[in-house]
Amino acid sequence: MTIYLEDICKAYQGKEVLKQFQLQVEWNKCYALIGAEGTGKSTVLKIFMGTEKPDAGAVHRMGDYKYPTLQSAYVSQEGQLNVKKNAIWNVKKAHRWASKGRAVEELSRFLPDERQNIPVMELSQVERRYVELVRAFFIPADFIVLDEPFEGMNEDERRKALDYILENRGSRPLLAAARSEEGFEFAKIIRMGPF
Repeated sequence: MTIYLEDICKAYQGKEVLKQFQLQVEWNKCYALIGAEGTGKSTVLKIFMGTEKPDAGAVHRMGDYKYPTLQSAYVSQEGQLNVKKNAIWNVKKAHRWASKGRAVEELSRFLPDERQNIPVMELSQVERRYVELVRAFFIPADFIVLDEPFEGMNEDERRKALDYILENRGSRPLLAAARSEEGFEFAKIIRMGPF
C-alpha cells in the first residue's frame, strides 16, 4: 500500500507554500518533513490526511485498500485536547470503546496518577504532548501523522516519547513534521523550504 502525493500546489492568501510537491508514503516506512515555520509541513500532513484540499495536484492510493476512507492517528501542532478535562477523559474520548483502565495504564507511562486527574490546562507543555501522543495511539488508524510531536522536550523526554511512538506504530506508515531533525534518526528526512 502506498499513498502518492503528486505535484501538490497550495497557496494561502496568494502566498505559495507548496509548489509541485511530491511524496510517496509506503507501508512500514517513516518520513520526517523538516523545515522552518511556513514551509508547508503542516499543509502536507493535512493534504495527506484529506482534511485539506490542494489547489493543484492529486493524492493517489496505490495498492490493496479495503475501505473507502483511511484513518490517521494524528497529533496536531496546535493540540486537540479539551483543556478543562483531565488526561484520562481526553484519552478515553478518542475512542468510544476505550476503557478507563487502559487509558490510565497508557498514561502511567508518562504521568503519575495525580497528574492524570487534573485539568489538562494545569499540565506542562511536555505533559500535554505526552497526552496527545497517548490519545492519538488510542484511535484505530491506518497511518500515524505527527505535527511537532517533540515540541518543548529535552533529550530524555524526546527519547521517552519516541520509544512510545515506535513501540506502538507497528508496521503502519509514519509521517511527521518538525523544525529540527533531532529525534528523527529513524525516519527518511525530507527537507522543506522555499522553492
